[in-house]
Amino acid sequence: MFRLSGRVELLHAAALYNFIKGGSIQNAVHLLKYGNRPDLGIQFGREFGEKLLGSEHFILPDLIMPIPLHYRRLQERGYNQSLQFAKGISELTKVPIARHHLVKTKEINSQTKKNREDRFENVLDSFSVIKPKQINNKRILLVDDVLTTGATIEAAYRWLKDIPGIQIQLGLIALADG
Repeated sequence: MFRLSGRVELLHAAALYNFIKGGSIQNAVHLLKYGNRPDLGIQFGREFGEKLLGSEHFILPDLIMPIPLHYRRLQERGYNQSLQFAKGISELTKVPIARHHLVKTKEINSQTKKNREDRFENVLDSFSVIKPKQINNKRILLVDDVLTTGATIEAAYRWLKDIPGIQIQLGLIALADG
């Protein structure tokens, strides 16, 4: 993932699809996020799980860690689309989900209309890690829906990278055009 090069050290990273404006994947992701279709996240997760199990590059992780939502956004939406994606992956791989270690502590404005610098500034201090010793020496599959500029992943990574022995792989539903 060239957008993260030099800023985020990952074992491996992959996206299922390219996110093209006006395309079917954009429509599906928008339904997942804003159309009350959590089932789409699970479906994408199952698809990613199949590819993960058949990959010669990815190493089966110890834990799947979804990018969290702030509790207010979670209340509005009713579910976390990244957690739904993680559930689908976990269903196939039997890898447990670590849903309470990386938390969103600061509510942020929507990222959709921001450039990379503004996105990073917006999310920089919005995460925190709870009970980091429980994920020492673990191989984590960090999952999110769409990578646009990489600001969210980079901000989460800043909190995870100093945990002793942690190794991070990245799984995405889609990679936005760049």
